[in-house]
Amino acid sequence: MKEEKLTKKEEKEVKKKLRRVLYERAKRHGSKFNKEFKTQLVVAVSAALGFLMAFSWREPITDLVKLIAARFGASENMFFYNVISAVILTIVAVLALMLISKWASEKE
Repeated sequence: MKEEKLTKKEEKEVKKKLRRVLYERAKRHGSKFNKEFKTQLVVAVSAALGFLMAFSWREPITDLVKLIAARFGASENMFFYNVISAVILTIVAVLALMLISKWASEKE
């Protein structure tokens, strides 16, 4: 096979096209990264705010369970009522997450 030598003009044109292709690819990947970064940032901030909300409710719920247990005269056995409270809260949280997931998937 015979190698063909490119002229300077052709060589410049090839380099120009190559730079353009590389630029477009980098731009496309940068755009995808930016979009994914924003998505993950929203998820992280939402999770942090959810944790703060849950943490702020910890004390009132604990006090409510103690109050209910005291009314039933079972304040000595608080462990049992704390477990019942945790189970009830877990069930409510799972149901809420199911509803939110269903709501979010309907938009797509």
